[in-house]
Amino acid sequence: MMTTYVTIYAYGSKPAVSKAIDQAFQRMQEVADKFNAHNPDSPLYAFNQNGTPIKDKEILRVIKIAQDISKQSDGAFDITVYPLVKLWGFYGEDSGQIPPADKITEALSRIGYKHLILANGQLKRDNENILIDLGGIAKGYVVGQGIQALKKAGVNSAIIQAGGDIYALGHKKEKPWKIGIRHPRKEGILGYLEVVDQAVMGSGDYERFFIKGSKRYNHIIDPKTGYPAKEAIGVTVIYPDPAVADAWGPALSILGPDGLKIVEKIPGMEAIIVTGSGKLLYTSGLARLLNTYDKNEN
Repeated sequence: MMTTYVTIYAYGSKPAVSKAIDQAFQRMQEVADKFNAHNPDSPLYAFNQNGTPIKDKEILRVIKIAQDISKQSDGAFDITVYPLVKLWGFYGEDSGQIPPADKITEALSRIGYKHLILANGQLKRDNENILIDLGGIAKGYVVGQGIQALKKAGVNSAIIQAGGDIYALGHKKEKPWKIGIRHPRKEGILGYLEVVDQAVMGSGDYERFFIKGSKRYNHIIDPKTGYPAKEAIGVTVIYPDPAVADAWGPALSILGPDGLKIVEKIPGMEAIIVTGSGKLLYTSGLARLLNTYDKNEN
């Protein structure tokens, strides 16, 4: 689902939990299909292809969240970055390519979240060349909907994992869930967190990338420069709302250490950044919660 493997673990009686997991997967697939800009039946597809205003309340709710994060991050997160990601070859079966500078300049002229107009219960655009893709926030929202389905079915202890994105519901046998933080360059993890009712969303240049001339080019494209993010090679965001946490991952990959100053002002949010030089940085709230194997070295 969503180009990755999705796993649900849940505690409870087997018949009840099995039914709840089936319901969660059904709900997640339903939302994933709706939020897929490449699905001809999706309102996003109609918007991109024909400029048809989006009126679906669920999609509008997520776009509103995305627009708020765009403002908070000064445009580092932008759902209109679609043309650039496509240009770099990170859609479909493309293996990735370095575009000519003039093509990047042209694509930059077709990007900008401020061209989206959200008013009167619908989304329009003031530039017909603006395209949207909710890939940077949809996975988190889908995970959140899976969690809501589990809770509705009476499950109060579960974990959903979608690639590097995780939500831990309740406790695991009366103890917090232990979530490993992936090391962006080495095998294994750089440490772990103990969390309850939190999303732990990972992002980095190790997810989708290609290498040319010994240089790594990843799929997180800076909407201002048109080139892949380079301020961070690995980011983890911890927050109760998985959609919000998901969107801040690519934003912090672009902003780097400066982005931590913004996160410090968001109540309940914590973040971890591994810089391009390999340095481990994290928000003040994680000083006692993050168990790392090299704390003394950073």
